[in-house]
Amino acid sequence: MFKPVLGAAVALAALTIAPALSASAVQDPAPAPQSYEAQRAAVPAAKAAAVRAQVAQSVTARPLLRVPFRCGETWSGASRAGHSPSYYAVDLNWGSGSDDLGKPVKTSAAGTVVRSSYDAGGYGNYIEIAHGDGWHTLYAHLQNRGVAVGDHVTDSQQIGHVGGTGNVTAPHLHYEQIKDGVVVAALFGTSTWVAYPGPAGYTRIRDC
Repeated sequence: MFKPVLGAAVALAALTIAPALSASAVQDPAPAPQSYEAQRAAVPAAKAAAVRAQVAQSVTARPLLRVPFRCGETWSGASRAGHSPSYYAVDLNWGSGSDDLGKPVKTSAAGTVVRSSYDAGGYGNYIEIAHGDGWHTLYAHLQNRGVAVGDHVTDSQQIGHVGGTGNVTAPHLHYEQIKDGVVVAALFGTSTWVAYPGPAGYTRIRDC
């Protein structure tokens, strides 16, 4: 897992794709073939492209999703070429080394828990929340899970802690914004797009 230096918060009117991280960045191993993470990585390319095109044309139809941490904390987010299950997944770190181990993880928005499980050889402890109209968020490699399938969660509710479970090399939060089963470019609030591949800093300032 690459541990980048914290950067300034990124607020972009449109998404700009930057070159991939250098090969010197430490990468997590490939997920085990039977894992949920590997299954999600197998989404057909044509379906993924169609969903992402649809999302790009209707930004205002997205749910309002916040940075999944406490207000006032700046987290560094990054991706890389070959990131599983998608380049558009984001690995979020705070501080350096294992500083983020045990830090609280919060919901990006209210919703219903559709998965809360341990994914051996993949996500480790993970939680997936449905927000309506095919939109989900996923939080992985958690130290623990504080909600169960069927639970209704509120915006900014604590659901677990940052961990190093599953297929990882260091503690971090693996985070995804998903539309109709496809990981899409993440957007925090109404205008802060994740700058791929990063690193860049992200801070929650509302709905604390």
